[in-house]
Amino acid sequence: MMMIRRTAAVLIGGLFLAPLATMAQSTSLAYATGQPRSEYMVFLDKGAGPLPPTAAATVRTAARAAAGRPIHVSGRAEHAQIVRQELIRDGVPATSIFVYTDRGPVLTRINDGISSPNDRRVDIKF
Repeated sequence: MMMIRRTAAVLIGGLFLAPLATMAQSTSLAYATGQPRSEYMVFLDKGAGPLPPTAAATVRTAARAAAGRPIHVSGRAEHAQIVRQELIRDGVPATSIFVYTDRGPVLTRINDGISSPNDRRVDIKF
């Protein structure tokens, strides 16, 4: 009788602990992928001119928030490079910045002659 109670206690205890073990495993897997967990987005003006003040402030905030983690910058080539240079000015080591350029066609133009905002968008992720 004592053996049956011990076995039942082990089985019931295992049922309560199994979900915790599963959660711990899936949490570890999420961090093991190296996927960026924070995202910032900036929009540049038409052409490859300097960053607008609000975009520069957003890049500065992203540089501080990254705190030594690798930063992934993606967008049209000329804009992504401008953001990369701003990150370096804000103290991010160049070796920590990975640039992914969008080589797709320029998006449709809107009525005012400026390219679509999506064409001028740069994502900063870490």
